[in-house]
Amino acid sequence: MSTHMTQFSYSTASMQGMVNNPQNRREAAAKIFAAAGGRLDEMYFCFGEYDGVVLATFPSNVNAAAALLAVGSTGAFSDIKTTTLINMEEGVRAMEQAKGVVDAYTPPAG
Repeated sequence: MSTHMTQFSYSTASMQGMVNNPQNRREAAAKIFAAAGGRLDEMYFCFGEYDGVVLATFPSNVNAAAALLAVGSTGAFSDIKTTTLINMEEGVRAMEQAKGVVDAYTPPAG
């Protein structure tokens, strides 16, 4: 399973639609993520560069990409940025693996 954090900004038309007809968008997001084999874990509105953030779990990066491509293709968003997250245990395993392969790299010399 892979966890993804997606930050998004709504298009002007989407924002206008939510102001004119207030609605819980979590249900729509959960539906598309489930259709792609994933699960919506958390969804927040936020202040700042993005209008919201979603944390979701998918069986693979391909499943996540399918959901996000489908959502992005609708024109409802002006910006979408997704980051794949790894938990601390995976991070430690990555550090252990890096320790074993670091000598295979030669940094640039000047």
